[in-house]
This record gives sequence, C-alpha cells and structure tokens, in this order.
Amino acid sequence: MDKGDERKKQLLRVALDVLIEKGYYGTSTREIARRAGASSGLLFHYFSNKDCIYLELVKVGVAEMKMDIETAGNAPYDSLLQTVKNIFEQLESNPSFGKMFVFMDQVQHTAVKEKEIEALLESADICRQWEPVILEGQRRGEFREGNPHALCVAVFGAIQGIAQEKVRIPDTPLPKAEWLMDMIVKRTK
Repeated sequence: MDKGDERKKQLLRVALDVLIEKGYYGTSTREIARRAGASSGLLFHYFSNKDCIYLELVKVGVAEMKMDIETAGNAPYDSLLQTVKNIFEQLESNPSFGKMFVFMDQVQHTAVKEKEIEALLESADICRQWEPVILEGQRRGEFREGNPHALCVAVFGAIQGIAQEKVRIPDTPLPKAEWLMDMIVKRTK
C-alpha cells in the first residue's frame, strides 16, 4: 500500500471517529483535518467535501456487511454460527470494525437523502439478505418457527447492541456466538 492510500485510510478512520462522536450535522471537514493532524488542503486532496467522506465510509460499511448468502443457504445453522463468530472475532481484534457498526446504524437514522447512499443501504439490508437463509433453516428444522424477519432482527439487533457496547467500553467481554444462536435454534423436547 502506498503512502497516499495509507493517508487516505487514516483520514477515513479519523472521520469515522468524529462522525460517531458528533454525528453528520455536527461534523466539519475542519474538525476531521484537525484531529488527523492534517491541513484542510490535504483533506480536500483526497475528498472534495464532507459528503464524499461520508459516502466513502458508507461504501466501506456496506462492503463489510455483504454476505455470501447463496453458500449460507446450503448450511443455514453452520453459516449463521460462523458469521456470528467472525463478527465477534473482528469486534475483538479490530476496533474500527465495531465503529463501523455504530456508524452504519447512525447512517440509517440520518436524514442525508442521497440516492447513492439510499441504494447502498438497501443493498446491504442484513435482514433482507438473511431471511432466505432463515427460511431454509426453518424448512430443515434447524431454526424455530416464526417470522424469519423477526428472527433476523433478534440476532442482528443483538449483534448491533454488542458492537455498540464494545465501542463504548472496549474491554467489554463478548458473549459466546452460540448464545445468540439459542435465540433462533429449534429445540426438541
């Protein structure tokens, strides 16, 4: 990775921190540059304005949220369990990963009405991605009966809350992935 790419990534990491702390409307490019120890001119070399920074971060977040759902449908339980484990491993080892969860949640609730952002968010809808997998797991008897969207919300909502807590208090212990799976696994008596 060349020096320019590394500097751009560093600016994005700082922007992510500022946006999480102050929100979209409370964030300025001047504040991002100041916290990054860079001039505004350098920031504008990489990003023409705050909207470009925001869009770039949304693209990163969406890329992290993409799942190989086709493969997951072949082994619903194992795929979901491995996904949860992978997310927890990233939360433990990569602080920016957890921050991206917080940021993407904020994006969902920020009134920035840009068509490209709306399209990106729609393409990365976790529950929409996982519903067919949950349905297949229900068909196979692996997952409990019930609304598949609600089951997705239960699991991924819990992950969102765990990520937020991990960002807020970095030494927060993570639950076992199996604990989340217990919410949707079909139990036999």
